[in-house]
Amino acid sequence: MEQLIPLDVRKQQILKAVVSDYTETGVPVGSHALATKYLVALSSATIRNELASLVEIGYLLQPHTSAGRIPSDQGYRYYVDFLMEEEELPAAARRQIESLFGEPPGNLEGLLEVAAMALALSTDAVSLVTGPQALSATMKHVDLVSLEPRHALLILVLEGNVIRQQAIELPADADQETLSALAGQINAELRGLDAAAIGARPPAGAASDPLRQRVLKHMLAFMSAVGQRHDAVVVHDGVRNLLRQPEFGDVERVGQVLEVVEEAQVLGRVLASLELDNGVRMVIGAENDLEQLRACSLVLTTYSAGDTRGGTIGVLGPTRMRYPQVAPRLRYVSARVGQAIDRMLG
Repeated sequence: MEQLIPLDVRKQQILKAVVSDYTETGVPVGSHALATKYLVALSSATIRNELASLVEIGYLLQPHTSAGRIPSDQGYRYYVDFLMEEEELPAAARRQIESLFGEPPGNLEGLLEVAAMALALSTDAVSLVTGPQALSATMKHVDLVSLEPRHALLILVLEGNVIRQQAIELPADADQETLSALAGQINAELRGLDAAAIGARPPAGAASDPLRQRVLKHMLAFMSAVGQRHDAVVVHDGVRNLLRQPEFGDVERVGQVLEVVEEAQVLGRVLASLELDNGVRMVIGAENDLEQLRACSLVLTTYSAGDTRGGTIGVLGPTRMRYPQVAPRLRYVSARVGQAIDRMLG
């Protein structure tokens, strides 16, 4: 996006008023509405002149000759960078979020679903949450339970309490004592390692045992699949929030957005490509690399997973988004996710 042109105080006041009014109503804003609701000290004629200047600069658009003005993508960018005053999180919104996190699930996947639900409900937008691959693909504990000759139940627990239970076929008969001994060896040697580290360990001595190799094969397959899956995006049914917005009354436009939202891997790559620090980042309209999302804004941040960055958490909605309200809700949910993961890690 082009470099932003500085504005004088009066133009800043008018741009801020247009953004505020259009965000609330979805209706193009005229000089009369601005003069009566926001800028009573200015005449309608003065406001009209300033509106025309803001259109010429590129911060406002005039959809129709007789219509009022609406913010452009550049106008929204100037607003969020220089004019926006982030609101405090209201007590009611805090209670709504806490009601969902009151008894968070004991596993990572359930926690991400709770986070997505909390964001969708509190922002009226589509919630997006990516999982922390490093946590989800690290071994925590394994158990083996004898089922019948040459079959056992493999119970694999990964960091974040991601659990896999799978009946596996064994290369030879093995009683419970043998299976328990093998599980103990694997726990002692491999706890805290990820799939790559486990796969790179050279077989030696007992490590070349066919029973051990069969168990490790199933463990590695699941750990690799989990790592890939958590690169994807959890999308809650906040998609309905998008459909209620007048900007998405056009079937073709909403179809383009949903095409991306429903392709978790595509959206996951989009989020992974964005440089995020500990703050909140807003990607507005044409700033999106994907053409299908250029009628939308993404508001994103990260959450922690232990001592490291965990994943991305955010919302997707129309560019006419309540940015001052969305940002504090996003920060709060991000903090709650980090706290819940810290408890999981003990």
